[in-house]
Amino acid sequence: MLKNKRLKNYVLYAFGEIILVVLGILIALKVNNNNLQNQKQEQLLSSANRVLELMQKDNLDIDEVIRHWDEVGKTIDTILVLTKPNEPIINCESCLNLLLSIKLPEIDDEIVQLISSEDVSNSELGNTLKAISNDYKSILITARFYEDSSKELLKDHLNHLKENYPWFAQYLYNGICNEECSDYYNRSWDYRNRVAYLNLVLYDSYQYDLLVFKESLKKHISKLKSELNN
Repeated sequence: MLKNKRLKNYVLYAFGEIILVVLGILIALKVNNNNLQNQKQEQLLSSANRVLELMQKDNLDIDEVIRHWDEVGKTIDTILVLTKPNEPIINCESCLNLLLSIKLPEIDDEIVQLISSEDVSNSELGNTLKAISNDYKSILITARFYEDSSKELLKDHLNHLKENYPWFAQYLYNGICNEECSDYYNRSWDYRNRVAYLNLVLYDSYQYDLLVFKESLKKHISKLKSELNN
């Protein structure tokens, strides 16, 4: 009888030890999981703050580019609207470089890369980051298209001047625009046609896309700021 009682106590003790070990393992797993979740959340918040910083930079860059394009638009209006087709373009120093350099916004894919590297959940912050990533993917495709188009347009124009106009080298390297050079920029239909083409394929089209993106960007900045401050 005493022997059976001792055996029973031993079994109960052993069973209790097993339960304690299992509970210890479960608690350790829970703590470890909580630590991992906290680390993920901290990393997500760090990435979200970086995304906010980059969006604010892009917003300022787009503003600067659009202001520059407004000035370019005045030059284009002088060439295509204010000057009658049969009259020379006058008092337009900015006309000389219009087809030699193009300012574009610098939008890179760091935001998309940042968000894609995170384990983004279906939380409010996660959904906001997904929406930001989708809009950036779209504008990046648009930006690459216009960057490539602009490079081709500039390259084509420079090759055209190089192959057909003896004054080109002197103007390019010394900034001297002789009488033949002035005639090309002030009187030729070739120049006006190229300006009209540039305006159509770049400034009219891309500016619209940028303005639409900028409105989305402002909303994303405001929403992300609000979520990070909560």
